[in-house]
Amino acid sequence: MKCHWYGIIRLKFIDILRGTTILKTLNELRKQQYFDKNIIDKIAEDKFKKLASIAQSTTDYYANGIDYKKLQKIDKNIIRKNFDSFISRSFKNKLYKKATGGSTGAPLVYYTTSESISYLWAGIILSWEVAGYKFGDKVAFLAGTSIIKKDLKHDIFYRLMNIEVYSTYKLDEHTIIDYIEHIRRSKAKIIYGYATAIAFAAEVMKKNKIAIPDDLKGIVSTAEVLTDENRKNIEDTFKVKVYNQYGCNEAGISAFECEYGKMHLISTRCKYEVDDEGNLISTDLSNKGFIMMKYFTGDQISLSKSNECSCKRNYPIIENIRGRSYDLIIDSKKKIMHAAFFNIMFKNDVTIKQFQVRFNKNKISLYLDTDRSKASINDYQHYIDAIKKYLFFKEYEIILNADLIKSSSMKHRYVINTEL
Repeated sequence: MKCHWYGIIRLKFIDILRGTTILKTLNELRKQQYFDKNIIDKIAEDKFKKLASIAQSTTDYYANGIDYKKLQKIDKNIIRKNFDSFISRSFKNKLYKKATGGSTGAPLVYYTTSESISYLWAGIILSWEVAGYKFGDKVAFLAGTSIIKKDLKHDIFYRLMNIEVYSTYKLDEHTIIDYIEHIRRSKAKIIYGYATAIAFAAEVMKKNKIAIPDDLKGIVSTAEVLTDENRKNIEDTFKVKVYNQYGCNEAGISAFECEYGKMHLISTRCKYEVDDEGNLISTDLSNKGFIMMKYFTGDQISLSKSNECSCKRNYPIIENIRGRSYDLIIDSKKKIMHAAFFNIMFKNDVTIKQFQVRFNKNKISLYLDTDRSKASINDYQHYIDAIKKYLFFKEYEIILNADLIKSSSMKHRYVINTEL
């Protein structure tokens, strides 16, 4: 793989600094993706046997034995109630506290390991390489808090990876125009981020006749379903190909679209299955410190019956990803706000257990599930005042302790556009 030598040096330095093995893991995946299917399956099965042995002998949750077929799937509530039971007593390396994104309601806090972090980033880089990325290339992140983390540790990581972050926390035409100009000046080769946000940027560019960034090689979409409409809109505007990438890190799931438009699941990192209803259930084989087997991801997918692809990769092929909602609110003036705005706004309010935002072009409704039996709307009116500073609707309302809408897979949805 061609690359800039200084890019490799930076990645090696990241591995030393963070105790990861991203470069080694990436080289491993580059080779494994072309292995025979039976060899790929054996690699995953051998990893699972080792993980199961560790789980049975060192965790309380799996102490009674592991028969995979009889194992009950676990979800976020089970993990929260039995948190310490999933920790391996034999794991002596550092555990890293992580939290899931916002699309499934209250985030799940869990532990991950340097090995799992290495697989996460190796999978992401593999998806960038399909789009033309070389080590050292400038990458523009156009995304929210599910991808972008803002602290000193991550700032250093982004600098070493030559990543520039562009937050979708508040997104309007003026912000997009500034972002695109900055991306052009930075000579970014890859844009990585939310399809809806990138598609919005494409619309702003067309409307304002903004020139495309000259050095762009490709765009990689993540964290939501990439619709055909958004793909075409983005490709027509930016004049580069769009590739899809999908992940559920707590479940060890990472998949990327190849040059021929097939979505390949990196199955040497996970033991996965799809139940009769299409729900994706998986075990992260790289997380030996906080072991979660048969984790219910909340996503629904369908798999191809064949692994054959013109790219010659032999990973399983995902045909479709369903049941995922994207966390964007669009006001009457087409200004965009990410649901992370509400996560941040509510983070210190212990009375709010869960929330849901429902909106259309005229009205926004804030549904709050609270633990205050005598709470009144007036107790939370200041949140409406805060929303009005950033989003414009004709009507604003708060509804307390009403039933929240679930997706068909019973996945809590933060944001619902009632016009769709």
